[in-house]
Amino acid sequence: MSTNRFLLIKALGNSLWGEVDHVMCQILAAELTNRIPVVYWGMESLYSGSLTTNGYELFFEPVSEYTFHDMARREYTYYPPVWKVENVLAEDTDRLRMENRDLKSMMKSDANVVVSDIYYPIRALLPWIKSDHWAYGKTPHQIYRRLFDTYLKLKPEITKEIKKFTNTNPNFRDEKPIIGVHVKGSAIVNEVAQLYDLNEFYKPNIWQFIVRYNARHLFVITDSNKIFNQYKKLYGKNDMLIYTDSKKVPLKERIATCLLDYPNKRHKGVELVKDTIEIIKDTYLAAQCDFFIGNGYSNLSNTVMRLRDWPDTNIKLLY
Repeated sequence: MSTNRFLLIKALGNSLWGEVDHVMCQILAAELTNRIPVVYWGMESLYSGSLTTNGYELFFEPVSEYTFHDMARREYTYYPPVWKVENVLAEDTDRLRMENRDLKSMMKSDANVVVSDIYYPIRALLPWIKSDHWAYGKTPHQIYRRLFDTYLKLKPEITKEIKKFTNTNPNFRDEKPIIGVHVKGSAIVNEVAQLYDLNEFYKPNIWQFIVRYNARHLFVITDSNKIFNQYKKLYGKNDMLIYTDSKKVPLKERIATCLLDYPNKRHKGVELVKDTIEIIKDTYLAAQCDFFIGNGYSNLSNTVMRLRDWPDTNIKLLY
């Protein structure tokens, strides 16, 4: 692979797993265009407090041996043309105008550095996959699975936190099978019609898994205090309900982090890092469950699906 062809994958300003989705798709684009992928979550990200802080690497290992510093060279050319060495780490507030950001132009660019700050799904990249590439003939889900296994590596301290939970929680460690459940609350009520009706479908599906597979525990993830209390009332008897330490205090009804307006972006990164680590822990613990029921519109639920090879009978994303 050429060492002077890069794809700089910038943040979109979305929530964590939406950003990771973008990263995985663009890593595939980098492979298809013989570029070295570098992920940089700067000031446009929810998770970075300064131009010199790469929010991605607060949680995940780099996707290549190169950093954003390696691409800031005066002799390099950049695409789209708005970028140059002086501003490549800044945010383009006009990016949604899509000027020079159509997928064809970006894939065919000969610039040393192509900057990606627009989301293109895996399906949009399928026509670019040639027969000698590993992704040829595979479904988007199969492609996601390999990309996640190959490139998404947690920081050791976060892996340690996950192992600490499994090792110190005998119900999660020893008493199988466990159903993982992710139930969205108010965070996407404006994005998904009839969300509350959708959430009622969880209960019969949970019951089917309990009866059919004699499930012993329910590992619940939710952003809603109201939903958490409902589940505690329904499944809290006989120590059936499992949740992480962050759920042992009353949960706050909150807006999705990607929709929050922070007047000072240098403050929001510090505030969100701890909560984000808890989200990562919940997601990876759900992927360790024997069964999973989630929301098909949720990036978290889709990430749980992509983190491992689930038998078709063991996972269900509603809606």
